[in-house]
Parts: sequence; C-alpha cells; structure tokens
Amino acid sequence: MAIAIGAEHRELAGTTRTFLNDQGARAANRALLEADEETLPAFWADFAGLGLLGVHLPEEHGGGGAGLPELVVVVEELGRALAPGPMVPTMAASAVVAARGTDEQRARLLPGLAAGRTVAALGVGGAVAVVGGKATGDAGVVLGAGLAGLLVLPAGDDMIVVRATRRASASRCRRTSTRPAVRPGSPSTAPR
Repeated sequence: MAIAIGAEHRELAGTTRTFLNDQGARAANRALLEADEETLPAFWADFAGLGLLGVHLPEEHGGGGAGLPELVVVVEELGRALAPGPMVPTMAASAVVAARGTDEQRARLLPGLAAGRTVAALGVGGAVAVVGGKATGDAGVVLGAGLAGLLVLPAGDDMIVVRATRRASASRCRRTSTRPAVRPGSPSTAPR
C-alpha cells in the first residue's frame, strides 16, 4: 500500500520514483553488493540537489519546509527502488537534529545535511556515556556509519552528535566493521 495520500504526496512519490529509475538505483544496488568498497551512489549530489535529502527540514536551514509525512513518501520510494546509499540514515539523523537539537546545532548542521555535503548515521543502540563532556563506549548498531561524517547516537536519555573519524576518505569506505566505537571526544548533546 502506498503511503502517498494526497495529490502533492503522489506527485512527490512520482518525482522520486522517476529520478531513482532514471539513475539506475536498483542496478547501483546490485553493483554495490559485488564491490570491494562502499561509495556514495553516483546520484547522491543530484538527489540532494532535488531537495530530497532535506524535504522535511526547515527552509531557513536549507530544507524543503515540508514535514515527516513527505519524508516518509521519499523513504518509501527509496525502498521501492532498493536504492543504495546512506540517504535514509542521513535523513533520519537530520530529523533528530531538527527536532531535538539546539538552535546552534540546527544552524550549524542542517544546511550540510540537507545539501548532501554531510553524510550522517543514526545509532539505534549501544552503550555510550557522556562523562565530563567526553563521550565513550560502544555505539552499537549505527545505520549508515560506513560513509558518515557525522554520528547521531543515543547516550542515556540524550542524543549526542559526534564527528566521525576513519582512515578512509569521506566518499568511500572499506567494509570492515558496522559497530564503530565512540572514541573520547566532546559531543554535542540534545535532549530526547
């Protein structure tokens, strides 16, 4: 059953579906299964350029000014196309920052997330603690961490934002581990 319930939603779904089909998203996913390294999909910049990464974000931070229903329409089409890449984790992480971040965090982080300049990942478990302004522990499962430059992780009753570090470049990452350890650092925190 399609999630698009109104004419604008159906139009957004159609635009997203056509774009992903024209970009060969399904074939790109198959190719990724055989690849030695994970890279951003070739259509990442164009996807962001259409405003799809930030459709749900406030306009003052580079987003489309829509809401979560429109985000869900785009995510449904990504799933339908079996599109590769960290689009869903980036959009989910940006939704958390938009909803729970401070004004400073929103102003600093959301424009890059909406424009695709920043790839984000979202933690869904783990045991991260913030003590004395430093985050330490095991981040658990972090969706999209392989290519992310920004991690949004649960830490107790808060969500923290941590810049990701890795040996690979920002546009590619060798497949090694899907459970990044959070190294001691100064996270930004946002209450859940």
